[in-house]
Amino acid sequence: MKTSIAVVGAGVSGLAVAHNLKKLLGAGVDLTVYEKGERPGGAIYSKRINGFLVEWGPNGFLNNEPATFELIKELGIRDRLVVSSDTARKRFLLIGGALHQIPLSPPGFLATKVLPLSAKLRFAMEPFIAKRGADKDESVADFVARRFGRMAVERMFDPLMSGIYAGDVNALSIQSTLKVFHEMEQERGSVVRGMFARIKQRRAEERKSGAQAKVDELVSTSKNPMSNKLLSFAEGMNELIAALAEELRDHVRSGVTIESLQRVEKGFDLVVRDGSGAQTAHHDIVVIATPPEQAAPFVAGLDATLAQRLTEIKSSTIAVIGLGFKGEDIANPLDGFGYLIPRKEGVRSLGVLWSSSIFPGRAPVGHKLLQIMIGGAHDLRAIEADDQTLVETAMRDADRVLGFRGAPVLQNVIRHKNGIPQYNLGHKARLREIQQRTQGIDGLHLAGNGYFGISANDCIRHARELAGRIAEGVR
Repeated sequence: MKTSIAVVGAGVSGLAVAHNLKKLLGAGVDLTVYEKGERPGGAIYSKRINGFLVEWGPNGFLNNEPATFELIKELGIRDRLVVSSDTARKRFLLIGGALHQIPLSPPGFLATKVLPLSAKLRFAMEPFIAKRGADKDESVADFVARRFGRMAVERMFDPLMSGIYAGDVNALSIQSTLKVFHEMEQERGSVVRGMFARIKQRRAEERKSGAQAKVDELVSTSKNPMSNKLLSFAEGMNELIAALAEELRDHVRSGVTIESLQRVEKGFDLVVRDGSGAQTAHHDIVVIATPPEQAAPFVAGLDATLAQRLTEIKSSTIAVIGLGFKGEDIANPLDGFGYLIPRKEGVRSLGVLWSSSIFPGRAPVGHKLLQIMIGGAHDLRAIEADDQTLVETAMRDADRVLGFRGAPVLQNVIRHKNGIPQYNLGHKARLREIQQRTQGIDGLHLAGNGYFGISANDCIRHARELAGRIAEGVR
C-alpha cells in the first residue's frame, strides 16, 4: 500500500521536500502538495516587465551549498545558471551621506573610512576580550558591542542585519543568525583568532585535497559569504521554481485552502477547500511548509503549546521598489553590488541593489535596474503606504547618492507581509522545544525558512535532510 503524504505550502521548501520524497520513494508514495496561491514558489518569483527582469524575492544564492547544486542537476537546469559579475564583489555602506566600500581584507580594513581610527583600535582589542558562556544567548548588537565596540554595531552590523533579515540588530539572536561568530568565540576565545584559524585550516585541507568533494566546478567549500559567488538563472530565480513545479505537475494543487488539520487513528484528516467546495483528504504524513505563524493554526488542536511557540517566530514586513532607468539618467556608474544604510543615517530605505550590475540581462541594453528595500523591523507599517509614496521615498533616498537625471521608465512595487523570519533572542531554545513537540506528533513535520536558515540554500538543504528522514521511516 502506498504511503499518502501531504505537503502544505508550495514555496521552495515545500517543493524541494516533495521533489526529494518523489525521488526517494518513487511509486511507493501518493504525494499531494497544497498551495493557497495560484502559483507555486512563494516569495520566489521573477517577471520580465518592459525588458527588465524583476525579482519578487531573493536575487540569487551563494555557491557554497552542494544540496542546491544536486537539486539543479537533478532538474536538468545546470546550463541555465549565470554567475554574478566580478564587480558585484564590491559592496558599500552609506556613511555620512557618502558611499564607502566594505573592506574584504585586513589591509582594506585598515584603510577604510567606514570606521574611525578609535573604532579600528577597539577592533584590534577583540582578541583580548574574555569569552562569555556558551549557553547564554545575546543579541547581535550586544555581542558585537562587547567584542568590537558600539561603533561597529552602528556602522557595520546594523545595516548588515537590516540587509539580510530586515531585522533589529538589538533583537536578533547571535546564536541563530551569525552563529559562526558565536562558535569562533567559544572555540578560540576570539572571533579574530577564530577567523585566522579557519582560514589556515581551509588552506591546509585544500593543499592535502581534504576539502569537501565538489559536485560541480562552481561549488565553493568556503563558508565565508564575502568570498563566495552569487548565482542565479538566465531568467531569474523563478526558473528553479518552474522546473520543480513542472516535475511535480501531477502532485500540486494550487488555489486551495486548508481549513483544518485533525489527528485520526492512522494519520491525519485535512479539510481542503477549492472552487468546488470543501472535501476531507486523508494522509498518513503531513509536512507543513508555511511560515511558522501560518502553521500555528494547523497544529493548535494537536498541541496548543507548539502552536504558541510557532506564533513567537515573527516575520518582518518589507516593500521592494524596482526602478528602471535609462543608463544616462543615473550619474553613479553603479560599479558594484549596491549599498546598505545604517539606521543612524536617518534614511528610510534599508538598502539599494544595483541589480543590472550583478547579473547580465537584468535590464535592456542602455538601461539600469535598481531594487530598493523599505520596511523591516524598524518600519513595520511601510507596506501600508501606497505605491506612489513608496516610489517617491525610494527615489528621494537614492537620488542624493546616485544622482538621478531623469524619471524612471519602470516602477514596480512588491509588498511582503510575511517577509523574512526574525530569529530573535531565544530562537535556538524555542526551536529545540518546537522540534521536541513536533516529534511527539507521529507523522507531522515542519519545513521552511522560519527554522534553520532563511536563504534558499538553507531551505533546500533542510528539505533534502527532512525528506531523507521521512523516507527512512516509511521504508
